Amino acid sequence: MCLDFKLWKEVLTEPIKTFKKQEKKADLTEAVKQLVIAGLIAGFISGLAALTGLTALGTTGNLGTSMMGAGVGIFVFIVVLIGTPIVLLIGWLVVSAVIYLFAKIFNGKGNFTKQSYLIALFWAPLAIVTTVIGIIPFIGAIIAFLVGLYGLYLLTLALKQAHKVSTAKAVAIWIFPMVVIGLIVVVLAWAFFLTMLPLVATA
Repeated sequence: MCLDFKLWKEVLTEPIKTFKKQEKKADLTEAVKQLVIAGLIAGFISGLAALTGLTALGTTGNLGTSMMGAGVGIFVFIVVLIGTPIVLLIGWLVVSAVIYLFAKIFNGKGNFTKQSYLIALFWAPLAIVTTVIGIIPFIGAIIAFLVGLYGLYLLTLALKQAHKVSTAKAVAIWIFPMVVIGLIVVVLAWAFFLTMLPLVATA
């Protein structure tokens, strides 16, 4: 597997230029490679943080291994190391599939490979960035929020390039799924509440 840190830097600092240059090189296999490597790096960082007891609120003051036992600590490290790239890949595929569906609704011209590849270009480095930010004491959540906003900006640019649509349509392509999913969650939560209410009342 070849890891191109230069490409990651370019996509985060010069996204418009990078997306234009990279769209002709769209390759799902390469996208998977980049995400797996990024996932392993992020998993190593997360696993090490869990092993040493480091959290977003700072260090616990005791090594994770002293609290859980060396064997359990190492087991957690291995699970996080292996699980992170898997979760990263699944998340990327699901998100890209949903977005692609809405891209077609908005007359997007690109194909799934091109769109998914361009998304993977920034998805990989941001996974590492957010992992590192996640263990920064106190202000990590604020920085993570700002990084998330920048991620949406990069997603908008990637969709514009992949599907040859306007900025407004590119935003609509990703914001509509968020609204739909949000409504589904609200409806399910409300249905659950209505189902449980008689049980609670008669308890």
